[in-house]
Amino acid sequence: MKKNRAESVVLGLFCVALVFLVAGCSSYEAMQVSGTEPEAKLNDVLLPAAVLEERIGEIDKSYEEPRTVYRVSHSLGTSKDSVSSGNGYQSLWRGVRACSWLALNHQTREEKKKYALEGVYLGREARQKTSLQAEAYYYSAICIGALLDAVKEPSTKLLREMKYCLEVAHELDGSYDHGGPARVLGTLIVEAADYEFVGYSVGSLEEGITTLEAACGKDPVFGENWLLLARALAKAEEYQRALTAIDKVFTCEIPSDYSVEHKEWLIQAQNLKSGIAVKIDDSVPATSFQPK
Repeated sequence: MKKNRAESVVLGLFCVALVFLVAGCSSYEAMQVSGTEPEAKLNDVLLPAAVLEERIGEIDKSYEEPRTVYRVSHSLGTSKDSVSSGNGYQSLWRGVRACSWLALNHQTREEKKKYALEGVYLGREARQKTSLQAEAYYYSAICIGALLDAVKEPSTKLLREMKYCLEVAHELDGSYDHGGPARVLGTLIVEAADYEFVGYSVGSLEEGITTLEAACGKDPVFGENWLLLARALAKAEEYQRALTAIDKVFTCEIPSDYSVEHKEWLIQAQNLKSGIAVKIDDSVPATSFQPK
């Protein structure tokens, strides 16, 4: 199977922004996820500790890069077949993780929706059974964002659940996924800030910027943290601060788990820098950047 490019988890938040644009910010609650859709069937299996440990290893191995739909689907299937109190339900959040990747990277919209829905249900189950596991909350939020994108209909109920999950994940382990909880939460707040007039805001632009700064503090050498902060600052027309954040992107290390994405962040950072230069000085021509 052709290798798929592993998408950054923060794409779930850009999905939310797309939801608002496509749905036209309709004023009704269109998506409830109230239980009318089929829930994922889970059975608590009784397996020896050694077998459970081997299963967790298989789940994680299947999720390693390079990720493909086939390999991540295998990780998901093994996760669902390995739900057990014997190891503190450690396969549950891993199943949500697999769902989040499939919901963002599958080729068809229907499959994306299917995996997003499954991830929402698995996530709620994981949060109930592993209430102190940051990963359960973090990947639940990504699945909710992917679901909002798939159905193209806004929902204040789901947005609030998404924000709650990210806040809890940040409190439990703010450093997870290179400051992921604050990075994703900050982006959610920034992208939704413009829609306060129809009730979809989950915070102010200033609050979003502060949250993204917290992500940078959690991992100051992760380029996407600075790129998203720069975008938020540019949106607030704080151009000098945005340029400072952009410069940070260029000095960041190439992360082993986001090596492909890092190259794209460099391109986006340079293009953002060119756009800001035009806003500051209309005589400066806009240029695009393609790293060697």
